Amino acid sequence: MLNRTVFFLFVFLTTILNAQNDKLTLEDIFYSEKYLEHQVGEIQWLADESGFTYSRHLNDFGYEPIADYQIIFHDVKTGKEEVLLTESEVEYSGAKVGLSHYQWKKEFDQMLIAGKEKKIWRHSWQAAHFLYNIKTKKMTPLAEGAANLRNAKMSRDSKKVGYVRDFNIYVHDVATGQERALTSDGTPNVLNGEFDWVYEEEFGSAKALKWSPDSKKIAFWQIDQTRIKEFNLLDQMPLYNENFELKYPKAGSQNALVKIGVADIASGKIIWMGLGTETDIYIPKIYWAGDNQLAVLRLNRHQNHAELLMADITTGATKVIIEDKNETWVDAYADVLFLRKQKQIIWPSERDGYRHAYLFDYDGNLVNQITVGKWETSVLEDVDSKNNTLYFYGKKDSPLEQNAYRIKLDGSGLTRISQRAGWHSGSFSPNLNYVVGRFSDTATPTQVSIRENDGKLVRFIEKNEMPGMATERLPKVDFLKIKTEDGVELNGYIIKPTGFDEDKKYPVVVYGYGGPGSQTALNRWGGARTLWHKYLATNETIVFCLDNRGTGGQGKTFKNLAYGDISKWAVHDQIEGAKYLQSLPYVDLERLAFWGWSGGGYLTLMMTMRAPEYFKTGVSVAPVTDLRFYDTIWTEAYMGLPQENKAGYDAANVLEYVQNLKGNLLIVHGTGDDNVHVQNTMQVISALQNAAINFDTMIYPNKNHRIHGGKTQLHLFKYIEKYLGENL
Repeated sequence: MLNRTVFFLFVFLTTILNAQNDKLTLEDIFYSEKYLEHQVGEIQWLADESGFTYSRHLNDFGYEPIADYQIIFHDVKTGKEEVLLTESEVEYSGAKVGLSHYQWKKEFDQMLIAGKEKKIWRHSWQAAHFLYNIKTKKMTPLAEGAANLRNAKMSRDSKKVGYVRDFNIYVHDVATGQERALTSDGTPNVLNGEFDWVYEEEFGSAKALKWSPDSKKIAFWQIDQTRIKEFNLLDQMPLYNENFELKYPKAGSQNALVKIGVADIASGKIIWMGLGTETDIYIPKIYWAGDNQLAVLRLNRHQNHAELLMADITTGATKVIIEDKNETWVDAYADVLFLRKQKQIIWPSERDGYRHAYLFDYDGNLVNQITVGKWETSVLEDVDSKNNTLYFYGKKDSPLEQNAYRIKLDGSGLTRISQRAGWHSGSFSPNLNYVVGRFSDTATPTQVSIRENDGKLVRFIEKNEMPGMATERLPKVDFLKIKTEDGVELNGYIIKPTGFDEDKKYPVVVYGYGGPGSQTALNRWGGARTLWHKYLATNETIVFCLDNRGTGGQGKTFKNLAYGDISKWAVHDQIEGAKYLQSLPYVDLERLAFWGWSGGGYLTLMMTMRAPEYFKTGVSVAPVTDLRFYDTIWTEAYMGLPQENKAGYDAANVLEYVQNLKGNLLIVHGTGDDNVHVQNTMQVISALQNAAINFDTMIYPNKNHRIHGGKTQLHLFKYIEKYLGENL
């Protein structure tokens, strides 16, 4: 009997010790591979849909690759996989060159591969590129192995590769190995086939050239940024500091001039598309509508009038066929679909108050609205022309989730394809019989699977079954709605501590972003941010998040409330959130903190300065302080131009409220932040010093907007934890 008692006591103590050892740590999150996801991307299907290739690698939470990049073939019928190429085996002239991207020739005998990439801005990168023969393993360099090739793309017939080098566009002939320049006027100010900083950041792409369907032409942007003023980023680490000059148009200042050209590969002749007499415009997207037709999306400077132009590339003549207007702003959507044989266009629009799909013909006549209802489509994915069916992702079932759907082009037969509640996205096969789908929720890291087009599971490719997820009982995210005093419902979530006791009093850390069209209360895996919040909850802290008016997912009217003063409803509704927290019996009313990053850093400053009676402590990372310091495209879309809306810019200016700060405030910034310049933090530091108000700050030399690399994020979040521990 005694031995049995001793045995069970031993088991009990061992279980307790193991549970303690398995407790989530900041080192686990920010400086280990324990919670990193294997990335499955660059899906490329065989034409007969019998198989596909994909890339697989491990990224750190700064989105940098840290494990061997592989290209893998997957057989759809059998599930068998074969590793075709691994980063560590890629060599040229006896030297390892790395591997970061790939594209197959249509015959699947050679692939265009990129060596180790060098990041430029958020989306852009450059690298040496090679043609790799899968059988002979022969490597043929493009441009004699130059390491500064950008936006390399193989033509659809696989006979040529187009790319950008030194601000000009070149074409490499696969058969002969000859290189030919299509442009020759490129300079650091005149960019051919690549974007300036603000286009890339705010329109979400670095690729500024597109092959025609017949592989005979390349359409491209030419960006002349001569008149954009330079902002200086200083490197203070050398003996004598070094200056980097960044062309960055701040709100109200001059933008680049933009042109759209179409280059004929055979003759080298360039035809410029007619974009109208007004030059203060944006061209966010272009689309090939046929071999000789190019569609151009034109947006006015105020971004409240979008026009789709159809261009005849043989003459450059254009005409407006579709347009959208709004009293606030119109989003520039990438997911316009062209049915070339039917000469029809599926156009996303918020014209009825919600983002829906509309069917037009090439003359701009509306055929019909495809999707209808008080919910939003999010991505128009593809069209099955044989069955007149649109596949798309949307939020019909919940604004907190993204599901896959299909619907007939006449608007009938709407069917949800995805099954589990959460966040879905994917890449469809050429004939849309299969989808390589991605799924996650707040408790499940990204899972990748092959499914039939009705959602039926074929098999999983990657489950991302992380070691820590199996051993640790992480707190769960509970979604909620709160009703404001004026009767508006807002979405949010709460994470209660491990072993939650409703009779205890807990401190609360509120996480916010609140920017126009954004959403933070989502049922999806958020990587390190999700884990950080769950870490706080494992340490006796409640985490709360609320999407204020002006955010996305609930229609254009709700979103438009952000216009003209992005702080107005954000501050108002976050106060409503604080009042809700105060109504909960288990919340310690004296221990509320607010934290956020970027736009969330801005919101943190606003909450600590405009609602100091609610929030004792704030942690603001990489904040905007005066919106006049931020870029033209983002700022003016939601605020108008500073010259026309002084009252709105003043009302939304953190510097106007510094005298109200009563509690504890930590401000964090990287000096190499090309997006939200450290100038913003220096301005608020100066204002607080001039007002003789104490605060705390942490500066990261040469770190960008993500503040990452090495142990940087571990240091940052350990410091934030310490700060909250001492001041909450």
